[in-house]
Amino acid sequence: MLQSLMQFLNSFYPLNEQLAETIEKNLEVIEVPKQTLLLKDGERCDYVFVVLKGIARMYYLKDGEEVCSRFSEENQMILSVKSFFARVPGYEYIETIENCTIARIHHDNLQKIYREFIEFNFVARIITEQYFMRSEDRLYLLRRQSAEERYVYLTEHHASLVLRVPLKYIASYLGINMETLSRIRKKLATSKH
Repeated sequence: MLQSLMQFLNSFYPLNEQLAETIEKNLEVIEVPKQTLLLKDGERCDYVFVVLKGIARMYYLKDGEEVCSRFSEENQMILSVKSFFARVPGYEYIETIENCTIARIHHDNLQKIYREFIEFNFVARIITEQYFMRSEDRLYLLRRQSAEERYVYLTEHHASLVLRVPLKYIASYLGINMETLSRIRKKLATSKH
């Protein structure tokens, strides 16, 4: 499975053998059962997590309710951005939704690789750009589109999420309640017939 991650990284910039070996040496691959918390509110995010197999979500609590802010599938990273980069305790949770195989790299080891292999900064920049574009997509959905438009967008651009993620998390991610989501799904199902 690490091979697919290395191919993914190579797709942005060819990694020389020494860099590839250094990355592999510093990545820890862990098997994590579903519903495992990788990060909790109040903890500092010390790792970038990359989902090799499975799916994970990020959420925070608002008035005691979980608000999903991100899903990460295969070859996608997940981390508490401010906590990781500012080295401060965060407010987010990261939880596995399915049984997952996760590769993780510690902040300090990642910084060392950046210093030793300048070309890896290019790869990291592209991955970071993709991460922020996904965040921007979500903000656009929440600010500019109706509940139905948000759900349709999700089904058209991230269909596997709708199939793999419990609907209560989908509703939270879209900023709607379960009743609204059920109504939208029913309306869209009947309009297809």
